[in-house]
Amino acid sequence: MRIAQLKVANHSRLIDAQLAIRQHMVLVGPNDVGKSSLLRVLELTLGATTAQLYAQLDASDFRDEAKPLVVEATLAALTESEWAYFPDEINVDATTGEKTLVVKLEASLDSTQTLEVRRTALDHAGARQLSRVQLDAIGWRSIGATSGGDRDFRQNRRSALDDVLASVDLDAERETFDGLQAQIQGAVDSSKALGDLRAKLAGQFSRAFPESLAKDDLAFKTASADSGDPLAGLSMQVTRAGMPRNITEQSDGARALFAVALYDLVTEAANLVAIDEPEMHLHPNSQRSLARLLKATGNQKLLATHSSDIVGSFDPECIISVRQGGRLIQPAAGFLSNSEKLVAQWWVRDKLEPLTASRVIAVEGVSDRLLLERAAELTGRELDRLGVSIVETDGAGGVVALTRLFGKSGFDVPMSVLVDEDAEEATASALGLSVAQLPANSVFVSRIDLEAEYVTALGGSAVEEALRASGLFSTNELGNLAKTGPGGTSNDQDVAAFCRKKKSGYKVRAAIAVAAALDASTARRIASLDHLLAAVSAP
Repeated sequence: MRIAQLKVANHSRLIDAQLAIRQHMVLVGPNDVGKSSLLRVLELTLGATTAQLYAQLDASDFRDEAKPLVVEATLAALTESEWAYFPDEINVDATTGEKTLVVKLEASLDSTQTLEVRRTALDHAGARQLSRVQLDAIGWRSIGATSGGDRDFRQNRRSALDDVLASVDLDAERETFDGLQAQIQGAVDSSKALGDLRAKLAGQFSRAFPESLAKDDLAFKTASADSGDPLAGLSMQVTRAGMPRNITEQSDGARALFAVALYDLVTEAANLVAIDEPEMHLHPNSQRSLARLLKATGNQKLLATHSSDIVGSFDPECIISVRQGGRLIQPAAGFLSNSEKLVAQWWVRDKLEPLTASRVIAVEGVSDRLLLERAAELTGRELDRLGVSIVETDGAGGVVALTRLFGKSGFDVPMSVLVDEDAEEATASALGLSVAQLPANSVFVSRIDLEAEYVTALGGSAVEEALRASGLFSTNELGNLAKTGPGGTSNDQDVAAFCRKKKSGYKVRAAIAVAAALDASTARRIASLDHLLAAVSAP
């Protein structure tokens, strides 16, 4: 069983939406935009008890208190055994024969703010509230973003390890464990040292209570004897790098990884597994390992994450971008070819925020990015403040993949492009535009390239001095700067040619040196950057 579609209406944190849930669902977005709210409404619809519904829903969940809050989850791919729990609720498509179950949660408030909640199967007249047995058959499990619950291995806290141990069938070994438990409890009961302690405690308690207590009124019990579970109180020791340590003594990151790995094991039988911020405390390498683990099991994962490593491990079609105000953006099915998916997954692993940016600027490389960010800073048009994110491409071909990723059929993020003059025609062709149409479509061209523009803005001699003063170039490297100007000097063309030498490694170092030499006035004289920044900062 898996979720195929989800509809949410009149939620205070989420704009009304209807989503197609594919193999998995991966929610990305800034803090406090509604990712956890979406997981929460799913849990209320598919996993919460009736008592939990009334305890957790209140007037603050309604955008309009005069209207009902509605959540509909369409469940598909039910097995024969799962159908048996819903004999009167299954919908059968007359054409395809596909069987689905639509679970509807409807909450409303009356004039006295009294809450009424109904959770039924949609399109069935007189449908009854779903029973606890039916909810169990749906198979929902979740783990929150806090450090407690399933992520916590401390004593007196039920953890995923306890759930794993509870699933163990001791079978023939039960008698052996029971015998050992009886022996240990017998040793505790007959211990002279513990008997003396009981007598001492009895005297102390007698002074505190109205009635007198004797030694035999007190008893020490092992966890297994007290609970009847021979595995109660069992801990796990892990040997890493030759050092055995209890799992509770591991680092925060190691404990987090152990916890989610154990949780994934114990939820193998669950159909739908929701995890809020699975990356908590994890190093990027561990985040990638965790993503592979989560994908490996057959159930459907519903994640809310800030990790580009986790997002990049899933198919781009599974990603839903959550924007400010609770707006949910989902790409169309099949919006990327297989090769474009590889490009997108590689890119997303490196950087996540463009998926939720107000605008994306595509540049050809690191040097362009560096100079654009510096010009934006010097001229008071900081891109982070504007919610603009920069993405590096590899020429016109990379622009096409990014256009599809961020276009109307993708994540619907406005996009600007900065290219050199030699890529102008190829970029126009790739975008299905004429060269004359590029400016109107937010494509900006550096003439001849950005190196030529910043040399023009600063002057060749000033750039040459910046290169020498930067300490980024050796004397031998600076000796490669051509001198075709008057009196054996370097003219603007010589300096620009030196700075654009990518294979020699000069291009990025030159950009760093020039960025340090810019001020607000010279930054505004770099034409293509100034035009681009003016466009993206316009109201």
